[in-house]
This record gives sequence, C-alpha cells and structure tokens, in this order.
Amino acid sequence: MGHLPEREVCYMRRHIDFDKIGITDDVMFCTVLSNSEDCREFLQRILGIEIKEIIVVGTQVSMKSNFHAKGVRLDVYAKDKKGNAYDIEMQTTKMRELPLRSRYYHSEMDSYQIAAGEKYGNLKYSIVIFVCNFDLFAKNRSVYTFESICREDTEIHLQDKRKTIFININGSREGVPEELAHLLDYLKTKNPTDGFTERLEQRVLEIRRDTEWRDDYMTLEMKMDEKYEQGLKEGLTKGLQQGIAQGIEQGIEQGLEQGYDKHLYVQVQKKLEKGKSISQIADECEESEDAICRIINEKEIDR
Repeated sequence: MGHLPEREVCYMRRHIDFDKIGITDDVMFCTVLSNSEDCREFLQRILGIEIKEIIVVGTQVSMKSNFHAKGVRLDVYAKDKKGNAYDIEMQTTKMRELPLRSRYYHSEMDSYQIAAGEKYGNLKYSIVIFVCNFDLFAKNRSVYTFESICREDTEIHLQDKRKTIFININGSREGVPEELAHLLDYLKTKNPTDGFTERLEQRVLEIRRDTEWRDDYMTLEMKMDEKYEQGLKEGLTKGLQQGIAQGIEQGIEQGLEQGYDKHLYVQVQKKLEKGKSISQIADECEESEDAICRIINEKEIDR
C-alpha cells in the first residue's frame, strides 16, 4: 500500500491507539498468521493433528471463480504438502449467516483446487475455521466441528472432504486439550500462558512497532471511512431521484438518513471489532443501546 498524505497520517494517529491492537484485530491476526510456522502450530492445536508443513498462500486473499460470481475474501488461506486447503477467519462481529458464508467459502476453495475437466477424485480436504469471540450456537462449547454424516445412520460419513469449525474463545474448556486451551485463553485475554502464545504475543508487539505496517493499517481505516462517504453519496443520489416524484425536500432528507445509517453501521462494525461493549458503542455514537442492537441484528456486513 502507498503512504498516506502527512495530514491524513496525523489525523489517523490521533484516532488509532496502536498499543491496544491485539491478536483478535483482523489485520493483526492476518499479519501474525502470515508466518507459516505460526500458522501451522495454530492449525495443529485447533485440529488436533500433526501437519508437517504449511504454506501460507496469502492473507486477505480474494477468490472469484468466474466473472459473474460473488467475490470472497479469505483472511488466512493456507495449504499443506498434500494439497489440503485451510481458511482461517477471525470473526468478531456476530452474524447469523456465518454457516451459509462457510458454504460459499468451501465452494470457492474447491473451484481453485481443480481445473475444469479434472476428476473430482483430485479434490483434497477443504477446512474452514471461524475464530469467534461469541457463541454462535449458544451451547457454551469452545469448539463446534461440522462434517457431513447420514442422519439415518450416523456411522455413515459422506466423505466429501469438507470440514467447518466454529471456535468460541469464551466457551467452556471442559474436554478441550491443554494446548488448545492455552491458545483460546490467549485469544480471549491477550495474556500468553505457554511458549507458543508467548511467541504470538511477541509477534504482536513487533508488528505494532513496524511503521510500514502502521501506514498500511491506517490506509485500511481510511478505506472504511471512504465507505461512509460513498454511502452518504449513494443515499443522497437515491433520495434526490425519489424526490423528483415525491418532493425534493423529502428526497434529500431520505438520502441524508441513508447516508447516516450507513456511517453508523460502519462505525458500529469497527467498534465491535475492537472489542467494545454495546453500552460503550452507544455512548460514543450518541445513540441508544436499542438502536445499536438493532444495527447489529439487522444489518448484513460485506467483507
């Protein structure tokens, strides 16, 4: 990414406390796991298997199987020596459609595994992992693993080589292997308790001090603000178009409301990703807690 103008850099530095950016920040998470060895150990602890070698294909990887398809951006996309593919997503905003999102991720990953005309037998394992700071299924488990099995006879597995895992860092540690518990506790508290989590935290501290990384981070923040500006513009345009038929004054008012709604939605998303509570967000946005909850429950987030 290119460097920001000095005026914008000064503005962003006043609004971003880099010392508070931890491992669960999406950008930080992707940066830390871009290290193949850290990514390998991370996967081993979650999957409970030994992986001899991992290649991180990329972070924030865009996938689009064809021109007309909806694009998808994977946080951390990796492969092992056998060709099995792994997608690790840091998810700090609760969205009900996550299971459907996982379905689409699997589909796009499969389309990249084999070329047109190849045999389906060449497909390798496709594993999608959501690391969440909430309990999507409200059962207080730390790990939810889904594979395709026969409902009439659960001993029959479809063997479609797809696996989806939802991690709840706040869940019960009962039955959770010790090494995985150390990792989940670190993700929850930011306090390392073993050698691997200490290494991850050291990486976080090093990355925070990297001036180039800070510039890139601020660029991403600026792009989020640009989404607000675009939303305001789109809202005004739509409102003015409706105003031709319904009255110019009403159209402008509706356009401004749509622009403000999109700005509020972007701000709520950013504050949630930084771990702020509903009451804190409501206070900072000068909105009621009910209004903030409505945005969280009703708005869909494009990534």
